Amino acid sequence: MTPVVTVLMSVYNSAATVGATVESILAQTFADFEFLIVDDASTDESAQVLAGYDDPRLRIVRNERNLGLTASLNRGLEMAQGTFIARMDADDVSRPRRLAKQVAYLNANPDVGMVGSWVQTIGERNEVWRYPTRHEDIRAEMLFNAVHVHSTVMLRREVLEKHNLHYDERLLRAQDYDLWARLGKVTRLANLPETLVEYHLHKGQVGARHEHDQQATASGIRRRLLELMGLAPQDDDMTLHHEISAGKSETSVEYLARVREWLELIRGANKDEGQYQAAALDRALGRRWARLCRRATGLGPIAWQTFRASRLSRASGLNAFQLAKFWLACQLRRGA
Repeated sequence: MTPVVTVLMSVYNSAATVGATVESILAQTFADFEFLIVDDASTDESAQVLAGYDDPRLRIVRNERNLGLTASLNRGLEMAQGTFIARMDADDVSRPRRLAKQVAYLNANPDVGMVGSWVQTIGERNEVWRYPTRHEDIRAEMLFNAVHVHSTVMLRREVLEKHNLHYDERLLRAQDYDLWARLGKVTRLANLPETLVEYHLHKGQVGARHEHDQQATASGIRRRLLELMGLAPQDDDMTLHHEISAGKSETSVEYLARVREWLELIRGANKDEGQYQAAALDRALGRRWARLCRRATGLGPIAWQTFRASRLSRASGLNAFQLAKFWLACQLRRGA
């Protein structure tokens, strides 16, 4: 019988971690799945570790040569039989009810083509990463960053097939961000507001080793999304947009003025093109405006005045206590 879910994972030299990952899937409370593992020509003991599991739901295929993550995932998408496709990475762990909760959500929401979740990070930092849950907020946030951790998502296979969507093999990094941005144009996206995956942070991750390539690809995706709004960002605009996306900023009045001008330009472009729900975009822009202004309290009262001068301050998401704390921090630097 056709499984309800295909769990898709690519493995390359992950012998030290893949065992725990496999066991987390085999221990799922939802049992109607196939676990499709693409071994990307590993040269360590990954194949031997995988061979040690005797479960009929496992389908292990091996690339004759190393193709890389993007091509390996596309191979898996072509082979997947499930109604839904759940992604998994070889160093993360799914909590026992992950598949059950995501299947139930997709069955109850047929207009949603992809659902992710929050994650608990393990390793270099231990914290919960919380992401927007509503489609409108997710799309607006993607102007700045991906808001689905790759190993949390479950996709509706028929949506991928209907729109001929797959990972772009020209991209070696941030291929998930690119696919999610394209998916968001043809289907609704969601995140469950609970932690269903433990996401391992360590220095050996591909994203950490190739941070420059990752950011260059992400910047290209952001540029494409901005151009779809009718904007024509120049290189210095994209540098500023990257700094805003990464939460990096200077603390000067001139810099805040540039940020305000850029964010309000995006807001104005959306009024013309209507690419994003206005309230959701205001929230995405307002949060970033507040974050950068709050980092500039060393400027004194001018930081507060600059913050309040923009209409984006009304969508900052700051509560009364946070606003009062921000105001007081600025006042305490008066004349400093």
